[in-house]
Amino acid sequence: MTKVIYDCEALLRTISTFPLIDNHCHNLLTSDASLIGPLETCFSEARGDALKDASQTIALKRGVQQLAELYNCPPTFDDIKQVRDLMSYIDLCKTCFKPIGIQSLLLDDGLDTLDGLMDVQSHVEFVDIAQRIVRIESIAEKILCDLATSVARSDQKVVNFAEFEEPLKKQLETYAKSESVVAFKSIVAYKSGLNIDHIPNAEAAAVALGSFISNFEPPFDKKGSVRVINKVLIDHILNLAINIAVQHDIPIQIHTGFGDPDLDLIASNPLLLRPLIEKYPNAKFVLLHAAYPCSRQAGYLASVYSNVYVDMGLVFPWISASGQQTNLRELLEICPSNKILFSTDGHYLPESFYVAAIQGREALSKVLLEFVESGEFSYEEAIKVAKQIMFENSNRLYKLKLTPKQIDNEEYKDVSGKQKIVKLKKMGVKFVRIGFMECSNQYRFHIVPIDRFQNYIAISGLTIARCITALPFYGDVIPGNVGVDATGEILLKPDLSTLIQLPYSPKHANVHAFFENKFTPVDPQFGKIDNSPNSLAFNLCPRTCLQNIVDSACKDLSITFLIGTEFEFVLLKDITPPVGVDDTTYSLASSFRTSNNAEILDRIVESLQEQGIEVEQFHSESAPGQFEIVTAPESPLIAADKVVVTRQTIYDVAAQAGVRATFVPKPFKNQGLFSFRFFLVFNL
Repeated sequence: MTKVIYDCEALLRTISTFPLIDNHCHNLLTSDASLIGPLETCFSEARGDALKDASQTIALKRGVQQLAELYNCPPTFDDIKQVRDLMSYIDLCKTCFKPIGIQSLLLDDGLDTLDGLMDVQSHVEFVDIAQRIVRIESIAEKILCDLATSVARSDQKVVNFAEFEEPLKKQLETYAKSESVVAFKSIVAYKSGLNIDHIPNAEAAAVALGSFISNFEPPFDKKGSVRVINKVLIDHILNLAINIAVQHDIPIQIHTGFGDPDLDLIASNPLLLRPLIEKYPNAKFVLLHAAYPCSRQAGYLASVYSNVYVDMGLVFPWISASGQQTNLRELLEICPSNKILFSTDGHYLPESFYVAAIQGREALSKVLLEFVESGEFSYEEAIKVAKQIMFENSNRLYKLKLTPKQIDNEEYKDVSGKQKIVKLKKMGVKFVRIGFMECSNQYRFHIVPIDRFQNYIAISGLTIARCITALPFYGDVIPGNVGVDATGEILLKPDLSTLIQLPYSPKHANVHAFFENKFTPVDPQFGKIDNSPNSLAFNLCPRTCLQNIVDSACKDLSITFLIGTEFEFVLLKDITPPVGVDDTTYSLASSFRTSNNAEILDRIVESLQEQGIEVEQFHSESAPGQFEIVTAPESPLIAADKVVVTRQTIYDVAAQAGVRATFVPKPFKNQGLFSFRFFLVFNL
């Protein structure tokens, strides 16, 4: 059962640290324009007076909690605004983008309802790659505006359809060939609905164009453009664009499902696209926004047509957490996992990207875990699905040719830790051992009931006496002149990434801890330090010291390490004087002929494997009752933690079998022995 926790941790770690390709989003505002962008627009499609009600939605209330954690401020909308007002806009953007792991942004820059958008390439200050999605209707409307204006200023009475169609073809061809453009996009759902005439009628389109030109009267809107809603003309434009997209093998995104107030939701049902999908089998259609609330219909289309994909954006963060999870479940009910694409639909303000990204990861974690627990698929398959949705599907569809860059995301460690605790409780764990090594190289732990661990200790830590770090191995006394006396306290802060059920004692879990400073009013440092890791770290914490050494070697010398380990130990019969459990020598088969020896070693190795420790080999050694276990190399802190776990497992399993394990280098007078070797690998 412990292996289940290890597999669960692997899934949660993947979802937390694997990068994202945001396959549909919009440009950020420039620093000046950001002053006019209401923060409420991150959580609602409402505009005008209706935007005032956004504060009463679950989406905004949840977003406030998450932004308050990001900005380290009280969870109120006003406090969040005050914090962001004190930051420069560039710092605000970097603060939001740094923890969320978006490697690439695919930007539809046709959303121009506000003045002052960043150009596409300016976004590379916050992500590795930014590329463009061309909105078809924006291009067509600009050409129509120029044509109508030209006609209005001349004596021209009749407009040839080619005067519109040829420039449109030329521009779309140019964009389709551009390396910076990865897709076309249509908002036909907003114009005339998704019941598109897939058999273009050029004559009817020419008549519609003539009617539009003859009835055109300035002034047009504040952007100097026009809004075309004539169905015949819009359908003709879309068919033309699809043909060009097919010719150049680029996808075409289509808005489906919910959106702004001017959208007819009934006319945005993706099932209306079936005739168009069948007419163009070589076109790659991406149904945006999971077609919410018609997600099942979108998933169905992707399951029966090879050229249909489903984007899962916009529901993050505009609907509740339960709604987001339901939406994802509905997609996965029938939609192939290699057809689902992640996106934020972030726009204008960096918070819209931040909240959508973290909520998307959370929804994936919960839904995929549910599918594994219900037996729908294995942990390995869940990890594959997560990588497909987050990165691989978009990387393939848009031919981005990116290599995923793992992120070190501290923010998500708390999320996965909380989920692991819940999982452990379901698996029967009642108690948690909070373990630590101190300066005399002895392993100690405090045990707490799992409910208290979940509700308090996992978050706030466990208080212990500071002097415990300096106790010698021979007794509970404090030697003189060691820099520590009997006063003061420190915190044992659990590292939840190490939390694991003990397979040989399944009601118990074990977790390694860091030492952190805990200053009281009598300490001179009280109230004078911040909550940064450097200020909190206790200088005698072995795990912190080791990690600092590793970090310094990497930063200052560009050196990284791996550590492999060999454990040599002796199993002794429970008699005096000590006698080994056998009298064989190095690697002899006779060591494993007694069922007791074989059972003990099997149980030890199985227990290590269930705790996520990879055993490469094991065999008998040269002294009576001596055995060796070799484990795989790991990074230094993980290796050190696993040394502790391996030794404790050997001690405990041996004791349960009625024998005693020792790592003493020379328990027998006439036998030369070792007890431990490690191999240090340098990567320069």
